[in-house]
Amino acid sequence: MFKAEELKLVFSGEDYFTRALEIINRSTRKIHLQTYIFTSDSTGELVIAALKNAASRGVAIYVLADAFGSAGLGRHSISQMEDAGIKFRMFSPLFVHHRLRFGRRLHHKILLADETEALIGGINIEDKYRVEGVKTPWLDYAVYLTGPVCQYISHVCENIWQGKFYKARKKRRRLKRLINDSNHPHSGLDVRILQNDWLYKKDGISRNYRHALKSAHSSIVILCSYFLPGRRIRNLLLKAAAGNVRVSLILQGASDVTLVKKATTWLYAWMLRNNFEIYEWDKSVLHGKMTCVDNSWITIGSYNVNHLSDYGSIETNVASHASVLCDAVREELLRVKDSSKRVTYSEYHNKMNVFEQFSCWLSFHVIRLLFKLQYALLSRE
Repeated sequence: MFKAEELKLVFSGEDYFTRALEIINRSTRKIHLQTYIFTSDSTGELVIAALKNAASRGVAIYVLADAFGSAGLGRHSISQMEDAGIKFRMFSPLFVHHRLRFGRRLHHKILLADETEALIGGINIEDKYRVEGVKTPWLDYAVYLTGPVCQYISHVCENIWQGKFYKARKKRRRLKRLINDSNHPHSGLDVRILQNDWLYKKDGISRNYRHALKSAHSSIVILCSYFLPGRRIRNLLLKAAAGNVRVSLILQGASDVTLVKKATTWLYAWMLRNNFEIYEWDKSVLHGKMTCVDNSWITIGSYNVNHLSDYGSIETNVASHASVLCDAVREELLRVKDSSKRVTYSEYHNKMNVFEQFSCWLSFHVIRLLFKLQYALLSRE
């Protein structure tokens, strides 16, 4: 547990990118930017221009982008950054020693400046998350943090940049104590920075997630873009619903990955039979990952409730009991739920003809097969 001076819910669109550019422009010493998708579109060029400007002021800048997610980042854009003195690297190149590699991906999204302020969430650097005018950006979120917690976020970014992945939890706990002891741990807002990186035995997000669901007394609200929970999460949700906990799921109506959407739809019958409330957001693509339990515990970040986030990707989430953030998340989840279409049992079965049932069933099992293949490839790295 760390202390933060400020915790604020940040929305995709101009809210996020205006704040991100302000953070970059305020920086005086060092910036870490780590992301899954970094593109060469207008949003990417806007961020690159701000980074180049910061580099001209003498700020040390480290940019790490996933090689698969950021394959659309052009060589010209990379050269621009490198020529400006920005240290740039692709995480886990797809081809190493003439071998094609899949498996572990850098899926988290972190912007950190001067170890004093940071953004952590699920928002990539791409026009889809920032569209202007009458269009609606993809629905996603981040958390703005300031205070001592940023020192630990710096430690996370430095280790990933340098390729250091500590297996021992004792080392991480010792670092947490040092940061808290040096920054008056009894003042500020409580916050956790949780990580998943199965290859290096980090399962903080998954463990905390399961614990929160197991401890739920009144309500669970999950907003998730690619919702394909494993057996343990499904069992915890089932027990919660059986114990009169109101389980609400806000899922994709409009989807960017049809295969995953159909696979998730295959689970609808099971969910509805067990009194889960299902809402579909169709105003834009839902890409957010945000959960609120009992209106008193929230988590926001890059973690999707599926096996890929559990076992295949580096994920980072913010979790907190702080009322200032819980209240903001609760209000936003209510807003999104009210603006979404509720899926009823009768409507679901009316549209699930034989062809649609087979299509969703097949998608579900294809996704499971792909997860198993990805797990096998990761185990070889």
